[in-house]
Amino acid sequence: MTGTVATARGTAAGLGLDLRRAPLGDVQAIDFRAATRDFWADEAALWDRLTASWAGLDDAAWRLPGAARSDAGGPDWSLLDHVAHILDWDELAVVYIAEALDTGRWPTDDDYDGGDFDTFNERRRSLYADLPPTDLRARLDTAHGALLAVGGRLPLAAIYSDAAWGWVYNVLHGHAIDHLRVLEPWADSLRARQAQNDPFGPDRQPDASDLAAVKERFWTDEASVLAQFESMIRALPIDAWTAAEVTLGWTVADHVGHIAAWFNEAAEALEEHRRAGTWRAMPKEGIDAWNDAQVRATRGTPVAELLRHYQAGHGRLRAAVVAMSDAEWLDPDGFSWAYEDLHGHVRAHLASIGPYAATVGWPPS
Repeated sequence: MTGTVATARGTAAGLGLDLRRAPLGDVQAIDFRAATRDFWADEAALWDRLTASWAGLDDAAWRLPGAARSDAGGPDWSLLDHVAHILDWDELAVVYIAEALDTGRWPTDDDYDGGDFDTFNERRRSLYADLPPTDLRARLDTAHGALLAVGGRLPLAAIYSDAAWGWVYNVLHGHAIDHLRVLEPWADSLRARQAQNDPFGPDRQPDASDLAAVKERFWTDEASVLAQFESMIRALPIDAWTAAEVTLGWTVADHVGHIAAWFNEAAEALEEHRRAGTWRAMPKEGIDAWNDAQVRATRGTPVAELLRHYQAGHGRLRAAVVAMSDAEWLDPDGFSWAYEDLHGHVRAHLASIGPYAATVGWPPS
């Protein structure tokens, strides 16, 4: 973030370019200060693209370092660091734009560590380090709404002025574009890993020395992942459940029906072990063939019924996991049926569905 007004112009006004979907390089080439641009329509499109960039990622993905190097010599930045930085500047901008409206004075670079924005931003990372991703996203929505409200009070002529442009455009369009350069490829790589059950940390299998801590983390993660997944699918219009394939050959309805089926399969395995002391074998035809047959068998099921199956299956599996003995938790088979078919499974499908769900409400290309 800087208040310095850029002197280089984009190569074209970019009329007709879909800012939500176009290659980022084409978006970067646009002169957003051109008279042909619609300032607030451009902002809305870039905000949609920015918030969709992290769709479907669980809490562990948000905290994983490696998104980008620190420009001030600190530890590598995570997704959480980047989004917290955007939140920070949205909240700062609400204050300085309000002050400019009241006094006519805009900040200068010297107001922020003498213009050393890298050091300023690095120093403020600690303010958000412990903020849960769910709370961070909610706070960002609130701050951005406040920023649009105060920014909307500025006449466009004032926004385009040399005094204001760097402090308004840069915290809106410019900030989104700068961070999308990092976040889009980073989030894409994380989603691919999450869809393949990468835990983004140590192996989840407990041993006797840390069983209590593993159980506590297990249920914390379960609550977080299930809340995020259920919020996502319940926000979708009914027709979006079957309108498009979100992964090869599978719609949202297919994904949800598949999760519900494995909730019940795992619950039966745990219940059976409690009765007979033996672990159920995987399907003889192979996992892929079993999944394909199950999805085909449930296609056409109404969404409301799919949701009932999902909720009932989740409740059944959750109860079966709660009833597990310590020996079953420590048994790799037992823990696999519990984790891999409860939130471990759901977080993989969260990553698969997330990008589609985040863009359902976008205007057509």
